[in-house]
Amino acid sequence: MIPQLQEIIHERQDVLFKIKAELIDRLQLEFEPVDIDDDTFLFGGGLSLDSIDAMEIVLGVQICFDVMIPDGDISAMRTVNTLADFVLANKSA
Repeated sequence: MIPQLQEIIHERQDVLFKIKAELIDRLQLEFEPVDIDDDTFLFGGGLSLDSIDAMEIVLGVQICFDVMIPDGDISAMRTVNTLADFVLANKSA
């Protein structure tokens, strides 16, 4: 595998793990990071989070990754994967 591709994959896996760990810690969820699938919906039928949890997610992303989620941009918080996409796209910006 191309070293640059391996680095991208490793960085994404690291971000996914950190997001899951932050969700578990910040929201006091009774899961381990490996228990949460990357495509798990954060709201509704997935983790069943609510609007107060959304504010905690925004805070967690800001503290953990130094990335701001704009007010009202719930599309970034659809699933763990979309949150990781958002973090990776805005981390170096």
